Amino acid sequence: MISEPEPVGDEGPFGEPEIAGRGKDDGGDRDAAAETVSAADVPWFRRPPPQAWWWALGGALAASAVWASGLYVHESRGPDMGAYRESRNLCLDAEVKALSSALGAVDSPRPSGREHEARDMATCWIHLVDSTTKETDPYTPTTVFVTYALHKKTDPGPEFGAGVGTDMYFGDTEIATERIEGLGERAYFVLSGGSGTPDLQVLDGQVVLTMTVSPGAPSGVDTDGGPVDASEIRPFMVEDMRALMAKLQS
Repeated sequence: MISEPEPVGDEGPFGEPEIAGRGKDDGGDRDAAAETVSAADVPWFRRPPPQAWWWALGGALAASAVWASGLYVHESRGPDMGAYRESRNLCLDAEVKALSSALGAVDSPRPSGREHEARDMATCWIHLVDSTTKETDPYTPTTVFVTYALHKKTDPGPEFGAGVGTDMYFGDTEIATERIEGLGERAYFVLSGGSGTPDLQVLDGQVVLTMTVSPGAPSGVDTDGGPVDASEIRPFMVEDMRALMAKLQS
């Protein structure tokens, strides 16, 4: 008589069923390993692909190249000269019509100048001859001295502010300085108490201009406080300086 097979242990007649990913003998360790999830398997934790880093690096390099090229162009161009140009003959540009109408006809203009990569400089000496006074022999005519400096490398502003009233006068001479509004960026009318020589100094961007009037008189006459009255001559100097600035920008 055939008897039924008796179960052996708890595994049943065919043994314990195998579960995928776990062997018979690895027990709980195999289950713990199966439940472990690496950080790389989490979608939001994944690092960006290498191509994104290359794009970012390329963009930064391109931006740096554009900035460097812009800086080079700015430095190579130098400061903004505005509309000012160089003067080949400052005596042709400085017509001093207002001064000549008050003090005498223009006579013996003497221009000079020098061009340089850092600064162009032009000057002009002009004699104003009064026909009635000229008959006195000997005679010292009124002299107008004009200077024009075009700074092509550096800003003349700080130096201009420090030099107003000290460029031509030294020692204990009393100097009167008056600000002139509406002429260039900054303008000053300077008068020395010792010589009575009026001096108009103007800063306009990269340009510095000066105009000085030395009074004329017959020989032997003290020119200090002579024919040239500073208070009366100032409007003529301002008018002629304004005309010169317009001419140098044409």
